[in-house]
Amino acid sequence: MPAVRSCRQLTSGLLLGLTLLAIPATAAGQQSQPTAEAKLAARALANKGVELFDAGRYEDALTAFRGAEALVHAPPLVVMAARSCERLGRLIEARSLYQRVLDEPLAATAPRAFQEAQAEAKTELAALAPRIPTLEVALAGTAQGAVQLTLDGEHIAPATPVQRDPGEHTLVGVEPGRPPVTTKVRLDERMKRYIILDLTPPSPEATPTRSAPVASQGNRQKLLFIGGGAAAGTGIIAGTVFSILALGKGGDAENLRDSVRSDRTLNGRCPSTSPPPVCTELRDTVNLQYTFINAALYSFIVGAVGAGTVIYALVDRPAAPASRMQVVPHVGWGSAGLSLSGQF
Repeated sequence: MPAVRSCRQLTSGLLLGLTLLAIPATAAGQQSQPTAEAKLAARALANKGVELFDAGRYEDALTAFRGAEALVHAPPLVVMAARSCERLGRLIEARSLYQRVLDEPLAATAPRAFQEAQAEAKTELAALAPRIPTLEVALAGTAQGAVQLTLDGEHIAPATPVQRDPGEHTLVGVEPGRPPVTTKVRLDERMKRYIILDLTPPSPEATPTRSAPVASQGNRQKLLFIGGGAAAGTGIIAGTVFSILALGKGGDAENLRDSVRSDRTLNGRCPSTSPPPVCTELRDTVNLQYTFINAALYSFIVGAVGAGTVIYALVDRPAAPASRMQVVPHVGWGSAGLSLSGQF
């Protein structure tokens, strides 16, 4: 809410200044005064920008403020453009606009709104600066001068912190004669991230041309078939047995319920305290029935998994032999290492 109030205060003062017949030169190098038509158009754009800003349409508000500032230069418009960039997550651009307002020399006769804009820019720049994240990339396994680093297509120096807007960025390391290493780097506000890019060449022992198979495809299929068949048979048999036991206990429980209903002293219901033996037996019988039901369910699940394994073993086919294996360097979020690719 303080930012909204400040926005309205600055803009109200600005719109009042734009209605004057002339705006005095406030900055060194200002060559000419705006015309009355230019001031009216700037006022309309500024007013529209405030409406868009309050509605959360920051990209459109930024366009409006920039259009107004192009017609009539005024520090409050630059401050509002900086605030729009800040809401859009373009913190570095917002910092540049705030700094531009601070660096502008104002005459003693400058409108009050212009002076307040400089004060607001100073306060908001101090709050914005620590929010901008930084990234530092260190190299391992190679000379720093032999690798070209780019972040979002822009060259950066290794072991040197760089500032970027929050969000996802693309880091690329290129060493002559080797494939480029590319990774996505996520930066959040106030983050100071440090990444080590390891470009150590792989040793000859780490790059065999063919990997030895641990077991033949036929042996693996045989093991899957035998194991799956055993699980399927055991699960189905056990599930059937537990189902029969559950049905038997269900019949026993129903007979006990009939006994409770026919007992005049119980009025067809078992008391919660000091239950008679028939009620205790009924409770134990029902619990045992549910235990058998659960056991049957789990057994059938095991049987289904075993049957699926048998089917997989029957339809699985040997894969083509590996032709080549390649080791390339790789860097990830906060980590680095080697990536092994090929067919195994």
